[in-house]
Formats: sequence, C-alpha cells, structure tokens
Amino acid sequence: MAATHHNARPEGTFLSAVADHAQIDETSSNNLNEQDPLLPLSSPRDEASTASENGLLWLMGPALLAGIFVKAFDIAFLATSYSRLASDLQHFKDASWVMLTASICSAIFVPVYSYFLAYHGIKRMMFIAYGSFAFGLTLCTISTSFWQLLGSRFVVGFGSSGITLLSMIVINEIVGVKQLAIWESFVTCIEMGTSMAAGPLGAWMYRSFGWHSAFLLEVLFAVTGVVVLHWSFKKIACHARYSQSTLLKHGDPSQLPSHADGGGWLLLILAVTTPLVAFTLGDNILRWTDPLEVALLILGPLFMVTFVVYELKIASFPVIDMTPIFTKKYLSVLFQVFGVISILNSIVFIIPPYIQVRAFGGPSFEDWALTCVFLGFPIGAISGGYLIKNNILPVQRIMLANAMALGACCSLFAMRLIKPEVAQHAPLLVVFGISTGLWQSCLLYATLSSTEKKWWPQTLALYYLIETFGADLGMALMSTITRSVAKIGIRSSLGDSKTTERIILDAMRDLKSVRRLNAGARTAVLVAFENGMHTAFFVPCSLAAMVIILAAAMNIKHLDKNPERSDNEAITPTN
Repeated sequence: MAATHHNARPEGTFLSAVADHAQIDETSSNNLNEQDPLLPLSSPRDEASTASENGLLWLMGPALLAGIFVKAFDIAFLATSYSRLASDLQHFKDASWVMLTASICSAIFVPVYSYFLAYHGIKRMMFIAYGSFAFGLTLCTISTSFWQLLGSRFVVGFGSSGITLLSMIVINEIVGVKQLAIWESFVTCIEMGTSMAAGPLGAWMYRSFGWHSAFLLEVLFAVTGVVVLHWSFKKIACHARYSQSTLLKHGDPSQLPSHADGGGWLLLILAVTTPLVAFTLGDNILRWTDPLEVALLILGPLFMVTFVVYELKIASFPVIDMTPIFTKKYLSVLFQVFGVISILNSIVFIIPPYIQVRAFGGPSFEDWALTCVFLGFPIGAISGGYLIKNNILPVQRIMLANAMALGACCSLFAMRLIKPEVAQHAPLLVVFGISTGLWQSCLLYATLSSTEKKWWPQTLALYYLIETFGADLGMALMSTITRSVAKIGIRSSLGDSKTTERIILDAMRDLKSVRRLNAGARTAVLVAFENGMHTAFFVPCSLAAMVIILAAAMNIKHLDKNPERSDNEAITPTN
C-alpha cells in the first residue's frame, strides 16, 4: 500500500509553495487578516507592495474580464436556447446533455488545473485554458450533428474549468480572502450583465441566421480574449516591480511526480459521470428495473465514497487532498454549496422548456425570462459582498434568511404561482436572482472561513468541483423526472399503443412534432410535459429544505458557542 499522504506535505496537490509558506509564516498565520492571499507573495505585504499588487490587478483585469465575458456569453446563450437547439438536431429528449457535457468536463478537469499549477505556473495554465476554450467553440461552430456538438462541448468544458478556477486564484492572490467577496460580486456583475444581453442576442441570432452564427460570435470573443491575455502578461513582464510576481512564475515541470494518481483520476471520473449517466439512461434507453440501471444507481454513490477514501488513505499524490474536509463546519457549508447550486441550475435549466410547453405556438416571455434572473443576480451578489466586507451582519444570519427566501421561491414555482412565460411575473424572477446572488457572495467566503489558511487552495478546488457536480446533478434529475412523468401522462391519456409510443418518441426528439397531432392529442402531450416539469420541482424544494436546516443549525451552534458575541460580528476565517 502506498504511503498515506494526508499526514505529509501537500506537495503536488495544488501549490507546493503553500506548504512552505504555511511553515515559514506559521506564527503570523495565527493572526490572519483580510489581506492574506491565497497564494504566497514573494515579499511581505506592506503599503508599497499592496499598491503594487493593486496595479497588477489593473493589468490582469482585462484578460480576466475577457475570459469571464465569453464564458458567461456561452452559458447564457445555451441556457436560453439549448432545448430548441436539441429539438432542431432531433434529440429533444437528450437536451440536458447540451448543457451537461461541458459542465461534467469542467468538474473533472478543475483538479487537473490545480494539480499542474505548481509545476507549470499560472501563465502557462491560463493560456491552456483560454486556448482550449477558443478551440472548443470553433469545433461547435463547425459541428453538423448532435454528437459532434457534444464532443465540442467537452473541449469547451476543459477550457472553462480553468478560466473559472484561475481567475479566482489570481484575484485572491492580489486582494485577499475578505476582499474576495466584494470582488467576486464585481465579477458576478460582469457575468450577469453579459448574460442579460447574451440570452436575447443569441436567441435572435439563432432565429435569424442559425445556431452556428452564435458560436461563431463566441469564437471571435474567445480569440480576442487570448490576445488580451498575451497583452496582459507582456505588460506585466515589462515592469521590473512585478518581476517576482507569482503570476510570472513558470513552475518546475521536472518536479512532476514520476507516478501520477491514475487511480484517483479514474475514480473521480466514475464518481462524477456514473450518477449522471444512470439518470439519463433511466426510462430512456433502460427501464428503471433493468439490472444495469440498478447497478449504475448503486455504483454512483459507491464511487464517490471510494474516491474520498482512496485520496485520503491510499494515494501518494492525491488529485485533491481530503484532509480539510472532515470537520462539521466545513461539511455543513459544502452541503449548502451543493444544495444552492443544484437549486439554481435546476430552475434555470427547466425555465426554457417550461415556457416552450406552456406558451406553445403563442407569444411568450421566453427570450427574457432568464434575463430577469440574471438581472437580480448581481444585485444580490453586490449586496452580499458589501454586508460581508463591512461586517454589517454575520454570514450565518445572511445565509439563514436567504435560505428561507430561496425556499419560498422554490415553493412558488412548484405551486405554479410564478409563471415565467408571463411578463408580469418578471419581478418574481428578479427576486429569485437576487436570492441566488446573495448566496454566491456568502458561500465562497464561508467555505474558505471554515478551513485553515494552509488548506485554502485545496478548499477552493473542491468548492468548484462540488459546485459543478451539484449543477450537473440538478439538471440531470430535473430532466429525468420530467421525461419519466411525461411518458406516464401521455400513455395514461392516449392509451398504450404503437401510435402512442410513436407520439412519445417524436415528441422526445422534437417538441414541434406535436403540431401535427389533432387538438386533443396535442393538448394531452403538452399537459403531460407540464405536469412532469412541476413534479420535477420536488428536487429544488427538497434541497431548499435541506439548506434551511443546515443554515439554521449553523446559527444555533454559533450562538451556543459564542453567546457573548454581538450580532454585528461576522465569522472570521479559521487559522
């Protein structure tokens, strides 16, 4: 058996320098302040170096914003148009995979960037991420079939995972953990501002010129991002005061471990993909009672547990060091990350087809519904960042109040009181966006605050892994429940016959096929799909209940342990 790694230095897991920094600065780390960076600086942080690093942020800012912008545009375009795109490619029943493919790849490859960062440096890894993203979008532009598009989205996911992780590392390297909330709010504003425009613009380009035109525009944006990234690093290299910046470090590829953690990578891939494949195959290609389907449903959780145990106890050079996970506070926050992101993506995922079904053949609010959600998101993110930065309210209180607001929104969706196809309900969609935006600011700060400073790199990598997996699982569950309940409803209304099965098959491929049916059959199919989507709202409602319980438990525990603390004192990072 290989040596147990969790008692050794975290060399080769994210940044070897973090361990050195933690040992050299062990005394000062016990007096952590809001300016402590995620990556070690080359010299002590005094006023001059702080000003220098702020200048560095201005130089890196255009490159970071370019990557964030094109990624947000891509997500917003697909979120608005993925169901129509899959329908046009004769794969309406597999529409979720247009979104899931890139997201699954992103979850798998986040640890890849964190693993190789110490050996190749931020600069090289950022060029790999931006270049892969641009190449993947180019493949999307020339795709002619559903399966070619999915392969292209896999490459896009590889690039997008690096853009997300490396952007937050660079920002936190410069501003520190407590300032991270307000800067993340700024990033969120850029993302959501882009999303508000990208959804309607992409939908208009799709209708006017075809879906390839939207991807072509994204390619132009992505290539521009690569050029801006090159310009940013060239400018930084021209300034002598930045010569020792971590951003310019090339790493040392010769220090790569001779034996990669192949078992860990394999288990990670299986843990992420098996549950999603199982839900996709269920009642689609395989019956739920099929032995293979049952085996996949059982193996999914087993692979997750095995991955954690393997990385913790066996792997010499683990993909992600699992040491900081097993504390109650960290696990509580991690489950809330999973729950909130699953809720957000479940509802955002279901809104476009939901509107398509409810407003079939008539005018609707389809192009603008998600824009309303995206409008509320930066408002919530900025508010949360401001509250955290200025210690106006404890993070636990913000999270509990927001959990109840999020639960109320999910309940209103499930009870059909929020009708996203109606423009008059736009304010309710904005409120939902505000609630999820508040969570965006709270969760990352709460996650870093629940672990020791030396584990922040591993914590950040795991945060994005759980975030992406939660989003994928939420979308897969919504798709599976909708599909299964819709089939049951159609068979119940139209009877069991070959004609009914043909109607189901055609509707699952292309919802527009129901136009060929008589009025009674068309209504039965649309009602079945609508009921299936409402049944699927059980998923976000259940997750909201879990998040409320966890947030309440955090507040109770906080009050029991700190009865003398004032209400205005927020959580500070663990040292």
